[in-house]
Amino acid sequence: MPQTMKDKILDAAEKRVRGAGFSAMSFRDLASDVGIKSASVHYHFPTKPDLGEALVDRYTSQFKEHLEQIDTASLQTALDSYVALYSQALVLDETICLCAIMGAEAIGLPKNVNQKTKAFFKMNRLWLLDLFQRHSVQNPEDTSCLIVAALEGGMIVASSSDDRAMFDQIAKAAIRSIAKI
Repeated sequence: MPQTMKDKILDAAEKRVRGAGFSAMSFRDLASDVGIKSASVHYHFPTKPDLGEALVDRYTSQFKEHLEQIDTASLQTALDSYVALYSQALVLDETICLCAIMGAEAIGLPKNVNQKTKAFFKMNRLWLLDLFQRHSVQNPEDTSCLIVAALEGGMIVASSSDDRAMFDQIAKAAIRSIAKI
């Protein structure tokens, strides 16, 4: 199925936000990226907050689809697959997880975009909470929060250090020490 202009705009917006942040993205830049006029971007997304909300909704939906495909029968296998989702989102010198960027910019985000970003993190914590409860991990609520924080923070630290091994080290330490497996 051919990609719609709305999808092309969202793709361009995601690339820009993941690379430079939400506040740095402009409709003029997006229009240039997809070969249309800025007014045409506004046709699909009347305001920047509307675009931000749609962007986080799409990212959350895609991430959720990946979570639903993870085999949770083995705690180690499930956690390895979960960490792999974050690892795939980390491309040094280019991008990190969309919601890691949005979370880092939370204070300056429009309210609706911030709420959607919070929902992304909540979805992750709840998925992990369910996994940890089924596998009798101690302190499942605390552990789910710590894993999400370690992975999101690990992406930011690895990206700012230009050292992917740092993310891998943080992820392994988080899984090993927090989940006690």
